[in-house]
Amino acid sequence: MSNTMQYKGYTAFIEYNAEDECFVGQVVGTRHTIIFDGISVDEIRTNFEEMIDDYPAMCADLDQEPNKPVSEIMVPVSPELYAKVSRKAEYDGVPVRTVMETALQKFVQHA
Repeated sequence: MSNTMQYKGYTAFIEYNAEDECFVGQVVGTRHTIIFDGISVDEIRTNFEEMIDDYPAMCADLDQEPNKPVSEIMVPVSPELYAKVSRKAEYDGVPVRTVMETALQKFVQHA
């Protein structure tokens, strides 16, 4: 079972929120926070696709360039962990990709 959706090369992690009785999604791999929800699979997919279709216009309003979709391997981590890694990487001035590659290199060196 997968907890991700993909559209136009963008990937979103999807979770079910039992308290609100809805699905919540977050796009990963962008410097912008893109969150959406829906009460059914069809609705969350539609909302995800609409958010991605609207993403370039949202960035234009912020006078920023949209991130291109990530085409490399995706490492499934929780949205919370990804957000922490992303914030720390931005603070340190390094791409998330570099952080992930460094961590994976250290892991295989100690195997």
